[in-house]
Amino acid sequence: MKQFTLMAAVGLMILTAASCKKDNYYDDVPQPISVVGFYGASPDAPKLSMYLNANQIPADSLAYKGRIDYVNAYPGNREINAYRNGTKVFTKAITLDEGKFYSAFLTGNYSTAELVVLQDSLINPAQGKATIRFVNMSVGAPALDLVTSNGTSVISNRTYKTNSAFTPVDGDTQYSFVIRAHGSTVDKVIMAPVTLYAGHNYTIWARGIYTATDAAALDAGIARNY
Repeated sequence: MKQFTLMAAVGLMILTAASCKKDNYYDDVPQPISVVGFYGASPDAPKLSMYLNANQIPADSLAYKGRIDYVNAYPGNREINAYRNGTKVFTKAITLDEGKFYSAFLTGNYSTAELVVLQDSLINPAQGKATIRFVNMSVGAPALDLVTSNGTSVISNRTYKTNSAFTPVDGDTQYSFVIRAHGSTVDKVIMAPVTLYAGHNYTIWARGIYTATDAAALDAGIARNY
């Protein structure tokens, strides 16, 4: 199974033209690039405008449970900034390596929220396989397990603000995933059935407040990285 490279991705996926022109490339001269995606995992956060340095990403605002797909960015030392009504409310200094993929999660309660940036080590799935990773961004959660509804463990023991590697599973197959506290048999989240298609990489991300019972309660989303 080969490491997934950005050059392979450029030939197989559309990198969203959602950053500013200073961070996207429209000429025929090859440029060094990285890519960054964004996830809203702060349960009480309002919609926020996302920036790379001073350059706004012209996509829909990032809201809780929302996602902005990968955008092109120059590698090197950068800042991810979040604004509300023109005022900067969060910032995160990052270093982007050329040819690498990253995901930035806004997590925690809004008053103390933070941006957690993870590197996405995408891989080329083997024939007939998909891959999936599990990310725990649930406030107050213990280590969590991703399990199928029939009790088969897929990924286990993910603590808050950590992610797993991309794990191979059978592609072109429908799954019913549940999320449990590590080692428990009690389903904390029952996800809707989803089909994972061969040749693609997916992320399941837990979000919300682990102990809440209202709209901020623990749940999970799924996104296709490629």
